[in-house]
Amino acid sequence: MEVDPLADALPPRYAIESDDEDEYNPLTTERADQVPIVNIKIEGQFNTGCPLVIVSGSAGDFWADGANLGEQQGTIFVNNIQVGFLFKPSSTRAVVLVSEATTALPLWSMNKYVSGILDRLQPSATSILDVYSIQSYISSEPLPVHEAPVRYLSLRDISLDPFQSFAPPNILQSTSAAFMSAMNIRTLSSSHQSHAVILLLPSPGIPRTAPSKLSSSRLSRPSGDQAWSVEMMAEVDEKLFGVVNAERSGTWALRSAAAGSAFGLSKKRQNLAEVGEGSMYI
Repeated sequence: MEVDPLADALPPRYAIESDDEDEYNPLTTERADQVPIVNIKIEGQFNTGCPLVIVSGSAGDFWADGANLGEQQGTIFVNNIQVGFLFKPSSTRAVVLVSEATTALPLWSMNKYVSGILDRLQPSATSILDVYSIQSYISSEPLPVHEAPVRYLSLRDISLDPFQSFAPPNILQSTSAAFMSAMNIRTLSSSHQSHAVILLLPSPGIPRTAPSKLSSSRLSRPSGDQAWSVEMMAEVDEKLFGVVNAERSGTWALRSAAAGSAFGLSKKRQNLAEVGEGSMYI
């Protein structure tokens, strides 16, 4: 019996395409009306043009434990789900954004989230705190976990000793990368040279993949082996504000009650976080 080797293949495009938009096309993988809608809402009043310090994910949650942020001054919602928490500490002139400490953004929402924040705050400079995975970091000289350095990525040619640069061919695929890309584009398209730096804490875990859907469920807190030393965090804290010329009084110190709930860990801050709850590559 003669067998047609192409019997199971799709027909050529001309055999299935039509001017009728309602006709089913098996080559279409996604309809335009299935693209998620992203609504950004920012509550709170802030002066524009201030330095912006962003602390993200597990790094941001851990850093917030030792930072005296004061009362929460604003909230950022994505499709009515709290994603960002805004503070204006009296110890610095910078605005602090604790981002994705309780939920993670899908890739399809990152650009709108970033654009909404930058359009509203119009920061003079931006510094970001996030993590990188030690296991997946590509280097000519692999280091043991306990010797892994803090790494950084900057829009300018700067040195942040003793930190080391986040070097190619490594990439970031996160909201932090989206912030960096957006700041770079805005700098290139205007005469104002804004500065942006990402500081990356070493994480022994596998990088968290972006979810396909936005959920209000809380993220699990870093395990004990993913906690960072007080000495490392104090140095990171100093540079986090120093690189945007927004030095603050006081030092970072982990609270004794740091074994409890998510985001800031104090009951007071947890309650504040619940008020009003209703692909980027570098």
